Amino acid sequence: MSHVIEPAISGRSRCRGCGRTIARGELRFGERLANPYRDGDTTIWYHPRCAAYRRPEAFLASRGAGVDAGDEAAARFSLEHRRVRRVGGVERAPSGRARCRACRELIPRHALRIPLLFYEEGMFSASGFVHLGCAREYFGSTDLLDCVRHFAPGIDPADLEEVEAALRSAQAVESASADRPEESRPTTEEP
Repeated sequence: MSHVIEPAISGRSRCRGCGRTIARGELRFGERLANPYRDGDTTIWYHPRCAAYRRPEAFLASRGAGVDAGDEAAARFSLEHRRVRRVGGVERAPSGRARCRACRELIPRHALRIPLLFYEEGMFSASGFVHLGCAREYFGSTDLLDCVRHFAPGIDPADLEEVEAALRSAQAVESASADRPEESRPTTEEP
């Protein structure tokens, strides 16, 4: 089973990574999998950037013509930080009942949060949320702005600024803790 990168023949296929339609003539990535319902294979279609973030191993294995360096960099980033493939964009919490997967604290109502998607059997299923401030702890990186922006294309510009500020703040805390020398433990001298 070889994966494929090709222009979309029609405008009917839907991206499994983001749920948006892949326009006719637009480049798309096809992941070929064994068909669970009958003999043979089935192809699951993605936008190249969606495949880079969601299915980086398959995407990098099929590097084809027309794939830009940004998609390849996104796939390598997703491989390096394995939980990044779970980013489902960003949204405002409609209630204050959900708990953050990283810190287990409640996410306040109307706070921005990152929804998580898990991949199982060719499908992505919603499964929890993460505070923006917990991005470093959960994803292993705060360099998520491109990924969040990609999976939340209709995000309000003010919300995007808030996301950027929160990720920058988490990155500053990360840098400060990395620059701080480890505290030396007091040594006890024997008399």
